[in-house]
Amino acid sequence: LLNAMLTVLHKGVALAGWKGRDLVPNPELALSTILNRLDFQQVDVDWEDAVTYLRRESVCLSVEERGYLLLTYRDQPLGWVKNLGNRANNLYPQEWRIRSGYRPDPFRGLESVVRFEES
Repeated sequence: LLNAMLTVLHKGVALAGWKGRDLVPNPELALSTILNRLDFQQVDVDWEDAVTYLRRESVCLSVEERGYLLLTYRDQPLGWVKNLGNRANNLYPQEWRIRSGYRPDPFRGLESVVRFEES
């Protein structure tokens, strides 16, 4: 029924693709609801590193794990990096990157809203 009313550009989520001899996880998989995040090594980053990653700039990780890691911010998946030990390759798609030079302040969370309403 929906196919008759909408133009479907893409169905499903590809899990990974080959790049040389490496099987590289698809960027869409990191954001998908079908992803079982427990199957992947995850690294939670702070606000500055999250924005840096989404701008597709170099991210420095201080973790021992090597290989493909799922980068998260406040337990929300952002995408993949390939950690080589001394550096991490940013695998965020070029066409998705934040191009603005503006860096917003971090979201303070609901605790600031609740305190504001109580005063």
